[in-house]
Amino acid sequence: MTAAKAQHATADRSVTYVYGVARASRGRQPVLPRFEGIVPDAPVHLLVHGDLIAFVSAVPSDRFGANEFRTSLSDTDWLKERILAHEKALEELRSSDDVVPFRFGTVYLDTSHVADMLAGHRAALCQALERIQGASEWGVKLYCDADVLRRWIEAESDSIRRLRDMLAQASPGARFFLQKKYARALDDEAAAMIASWVTRIRRSLDGPARESTEIEVQPPAVHGRSTAMVMNAVYLVSKESLAQFRQAIAALQDEFAVCGFNQELTGPWPPYHFVSVRQEGVADAAASDQ
Repeated sequence: MTAAKAQHATADRSVTYVYGVARASRGRQPVLPRFEGIVPDAPVHLLVHGDLIAFVSAVPSDRFGANEFRTSLSDTDWLKERILAHEKALEELRSSDDVVPFRFGTVYLDTSHVADMLAGHRAALCQALERIQGASEWGVKLYCDADVLRRWIEAESDSIRRLRDMLAQASPGARFFLQKKYARALDDEAAAMIASWVTRIRRSLDGPARESTEIEVQPPAVHGRSTAMVMNAVYLVSKESLAQFRQAIAALQDEFAVCGFNQELTGPWPPYHFVSVRQEGVADAAASDQ
């Protein structure tokens, strides 16, 4: 076979891309509206195995084969479009089903390997589906304007006010040390205020939320704001509790905005953070070398 023919043959082969898994409804044949998947001309379709459904697309191996996919990841424009397509497909699927979301880039050699995965991980997938039933993931980020917070503390804190009065009356020699003490005290009160508000927010939102977890705060280079992110948490919230969850956020925002705090609510998202590592990793047997 010539090199050109070999390349064409590779391009003609396909592998199976998996978006997520849902539970098959008893007593009815699952029907999925036709919509595009991760790439054009790769519609999402169903793979039913017992009481589970995998949502899959046949995708070209010259982009999604194990080795080829690593190369594809270096194409930033292609990668951005594919990630958006993955999330769009999941949102379409989640509009009618509870779906355990698989991470971007989960690929199997063929549908038989997907069926093996569903059989081998059935218990974990069913447990995940029960955990996320009727719920979505929501992100809550808390930002703090340090200058505004310090000005508020200087105006409201009795201990800071006393130090400021001492500074005004101190001799030049004593003032140097008092200024350092003042700066440390202001930093300590700001840190305590931030910790207090984070704790209060978590307690307020944990009530209407089914579950929650904290994730790493992002630096300004990532989140793009001029203020510091001081909390980054995700919540699993049921449809029935969503209005109460939103109300709790709004009430808190009105109360602490004067201190320099501001919240950002994002979602709904697929519940990635509420599927265990083992359950998210059920596709770790993904496409091996062609």
